[in-house]
Amino acid sequence: MDYKELATNILKNVGGKENVNDVIHCVTRLRFHLKDESKANDTVIKNMDGVMDVIHAGGQYQVVIGPQVDDVYDALVKVGGFQNKEEVSPDQGQNDEKKYGEKDQKQEGLFSRFLGLISSIFQPVLGILMASGMFKALVSLFTVAGIMSKTSGTYVILYALGDALFYFFPVALGWSAAKRFGMKELYGITLGGILVYPTLVSAVTSKTLYTLFAGSAFSLPVRLTFLGIPVVTQTYSTTVIPIILIVWVASHIYKWLNKNLPAILRAFFVPFFTLLIAAPLGLIVIGPIAMVIQDSLSKLVIAMIGLNAGIAGLFLGTFWSILVMFGLHWAIIPLFAIDIAQHGYDVINPLIFAGALASMGSVLGVFLRTKDPKERSIAIPAFISSFFGINEPSLYGVLIPRKKVMISSFLSAGIGGAIAGFSGSKLYAFGASGPLGLPCFINPKGIDFGFIGLCLSGIVAFLLALISSMFFGAKKTLKILSN
Repeated sequence: MDYKELATNILKNVGGKENVNDVIHCVTRLRFHLKDESKANDTVIKNMDGVMDVIHAGGQYQVVIGPQVDDVYDALVKVGGFQNKEEVSPDQGQNDEKKYGEKDQKQEGLFSRFLGLISSIFQPVLGILMASGMFKALVSLFTVAGIMSKTSGTYVILYALGDALFYFFPVALGWSAAKRFGMKELYGITLGGILVYPTLVSAVTSKTLYTLFAGSAFSLPVRLTFLGIPVVTQTYSTTVIPIILIVWVASHIYKWLNKNLPAILRAFFVPFFTLLIAAPLGLIVIGPIAMVIQDSLSKLVIAMIGLNAGIAGLFLGTFWSILVMFGLHWAIIPLFAIDIAQHGYDVINPLIFAGALASMGSVLGVFLRTKDPKERSIAIPAFISSFFGINEPSLYGVLIPRKKVMISSFLSAGIGGAIAGFSGSKLYAFGASGPLGLPCFINPKGIDFGFIGLCLSGIVAFLLALISSMFFGAKKTLKILSN
């Protein structure tokens, strides 16, 4: 991105240097104090490559840039000859929005605001996320084609490149969430690191001390205690919601301590008490709640398939990407292996097969409709990743910012799941994800109606998602919430 060119264009369209009283910046926004806001051209600025949105709040004309705001601000100061000022505190930006932007936030809707929050947290890690997806796709392709063995050093290194971010997702999201919630990023990194700390990870398989709610549907094994309080250990790698909630809680503790402690005590006691309160609370309360939700989801899926596989396919196919969004899909994935081990086949996995095809259709539609080179550069690797069954780049980079396209993609996947369910499709072996994994659904006795139905489910989901995406267009419909 040419920051000087972007800064020049922004300055021109806010009415020029002569219309600017002052300009500062926060974590993600340029904040202008304009003499006459009516001279600013919102439409032109919003459509600039590198600009996410324009917001009028707190007597300021705010241009939402994102993580590159520091570079754009530096270029703007040089172009306009403004005084270079330090970044304003996140609290100041949040207080302005609460005071002046409350009405707009209420009008936006709770669901849109929540998706905007998730999207804003993923925005800084999107580039690495897509690169990771591409590495995993390449490894999958090379192994399926017989070019690379899983025991080779090349495979191990490439797989690590693709899987590292996903394994340490709580660390990356902890950093981004801390930035979003107005707390120093190192707090989020530390809290995320605690969730994947080796000793706590190994405790998941250690000896059970006792079981909470034994004999009930919510029985929880306890393997650790903290000050006598039971800690229900869980594997947090690849999870999303726990770290976001923990950092959100920690940010409130952090701000309260900064506000109420004497300045001389803050350097030590703010980080000490923030981590001391937030980390155990996350491990003792937030993690176990997520576990209960996951277990409940597993039981719900099994019960629905027992009633009607077609209806279960419609439900699971539609909501699978939402489970992936929150990291809750890991509650269901182990069931694939259990079914194959017990029965020789699995009936759950075929119900979500169409999800990758639906994502591909939606992303292709956005690619064909958009004229923005930046959006196309996101769509291409996202499409390839979805082809290999890795939907996170498509989900976070393309679908979530476009609510109508996202919903149509989910519904298309649900219709595909229903077709697979009614066709009696089955997974007989583990292999590549996405379309490359089609051979795994072939009955050892030969191609049957279940396999034909599975292929049909993918084709229908792809076409429906593509048509819907072309109809709704490529324009982003979701505000990316930022500080």
